[in-house]
Amino acid sequence: MRFLLLVLGFLLLFPAPGSCASLRVVTEEWPPYNYAENGAAAGLVTAVVRAALDRAGLDYTIKVLPWARAYSLALHDPNVLLYSTLKLPEREPHFHWVRLDGLGVEMHLFRPRHRRDIRIGTLDDAKAYRVGLTRDSAPHHFLLRQGFQEGVNLFPVSDELLNVRKSEPGNNRIDLTTGDPLSQGYRLRQAGLPADYWVRVLPLFSTDIYMAFSLATPPETVERVRAALRQLRDEGFIDATRDGYLRRLAP
Repeated sequence: MRFLLLVLGFLLLFPAPGSCASLRVVTEEWPPYNYAENGAAAGLVTAVVRAALDRAGLDYTIKVLPWARAYSLALHDPNVLLYSTLKLPEREPHFHWVRLDGLGVEMHLFRPRHRRDIRIGTLDDAKAYRVGLTRDSAPHHFLLRQGFQEGVNLFPVSDELLNVRKSEPGNNRIDLTTGDPLSQGYRLRQAGLPADYWVRVLPLFSTDIYMAFSLATPPETVERVRAALRQLRDEGFIDATRDGYLRRLAP
C-alpha cells in the first residue's frame, strides 16, 4: 500500500505528456493579422497559430482582448500564449519566444493625408509633433526608447481607430500615428474610411512576428509548438497562408 501511494504521488507531481493544462491563448485586434469575427478569433497569424497548436496536439482556447489586458495575462499567469507579438529588449526576459518564420511587419510613422504642413526627415523632427498610438504596443516602447515622452509628444490610446478621430479636421488633437501599412489600410476599410487616409512619412523599424508564452508555461509545451511550426514551415503552409491573405487583401 505504501508503495502504491508513493507511485500515485509521483504521478500527480509529474503528469503524463498528454495531460498538459489547457493553454489560454490571447490576442488583440490587429487586422488582418488577428481580430474577432463573428465572436471568434480570425486573421492571417491566427490561422498559423491554430494550425500549430492543433499539430502539437494541445488543448486551447483563443480570446481577442484589448492589448494591455492580453499582455498582462501573459506576463503574470501560467499557461498563457500571447500573439501577435513583437520581440523588444524590454519584453525579452519576460516570455518564452517562438518566431513565426515568414511573418513580419514594417512599422512607420503616418500623417493624415490632409496635413500637408507636416514635414519630417528624421525621427528627431517627429518629436515636435503629437503622436497618437496604441498603449504598450511595440511602436510605443520603441519611441519611448528614442526619447519621446508621454503627454509631450506621445499620446497612447486603447484603440487604433481613435487616432483617426483625434486627427480629423476640426479635431486636430494629434498630428501623427504609427503602424504597419497593411494593417492601417485594413482598419480604415473596415471602418468605412478611405484606405489612403494615412500617408507614410518615416520608417521606424522592421521585425518578425512572434508567439510569446508566459514564463510559467511548461518548456515541453513551448517546444511542441516550436516543432509544429517547423513542420508547417517545411510543408509550405505558412507561406501559402500568408500569400493567400495578401491576394485577398490586394486592392
